[in-house]
Amino acid sequence: MNINFKMLNFTRLTTKNNLSKQCSNWFRFRSYATQKRFYRRTDIVQNEKKWEITLDHRRLKTPNGQVLMVNAEPLARAIAAEWDAQRDYISQPTMHLTALCNTALDNPGKLNSHDIASYLLDFIATDTLLFYSEQEKLRALQEEKWDPVLEWFCKRFGVKQEVSKNLELPPVTTETRAILARYFLSYDFAALNAMCFGVEALKSPMLMLACVDRYIEPKDAVLLARLEEEFQLSHWGRVPWAHELNQAELTARVAAALLVIHSSSERHSAAVKKSQDKSV
Repeated sequence: MNINFKMLNFTRLTTKNNLSKQCSNWFRFRSYATQKRFYRRTDIVQNEKKWEITLDHRRLKTPNGQVLMVNAEPLARAIAAEWDAQRDYISQPTMHLTALCNTALDNPGKLNSHDIASYLLDFIATDTLLFYSEQEKLRALQEEKWDPVLEWFCKRFGVKQEVSKNLELPPVTTETRAILARYFLSYDFAALNAMCFGVEALKSPMLMLACVDRYIEPKDAVLLARLEEEFQLSHWGRVPWAHELNQAELTARVAAALLVIHSSSERHSAAVKKSQDKSV
């Protein structure tokens, strides 16, 4: 195993632990009790400017008892479809949209947008795309696949970002942090919570930002995040069902995060545009 990645994982774990002090359930795997499906049909209803999901005409609620309400109809329909896809038993770990919306509404860690933005900014220095292998063939592959994303990131945000050249983390300038802080804080809490979820899945803020900006697709981002693993598997072989399942799960996580983010940002853009039209 590359020594750089040992340090990378240690640093990332330390950062996660710091955030976990504020939220004991933040990004942790939890055991879910098996629950039999208790409803026949799902639907959505509009409540003023928001949307609710119903199970046999009963309002879906969060673990803390709040009515689960979202700002966009497509997101509400996707959540309803998530519940409708459950068969004899409800598999909560596969219901990423429901989990993201529950967390945003209940906010069990009592976090705010600045807490999440700070966490994402600290994550930049440990981004997977900033750590190249010392193995010649793998490094050549990483440069071929990762460099375009890094170039896009620098051009998109007007910054310069170095990659790691030794065991130390690459520097992230104050200017870069300030630009990204403004970008992150332009999203609401639900979108930031979802962005964090996607970043954790990919182990890369840059890949997640590229997905948000529609520069790359979620499935491509997952392949780039797993580039070293895929390289090793091409040499040593794979267990098809296991690795394909893992890839599908990561893609589902990123796609769910993107749906929440885009639903939030597109609603905001539409509201701003409508306001501008009225003032003309």
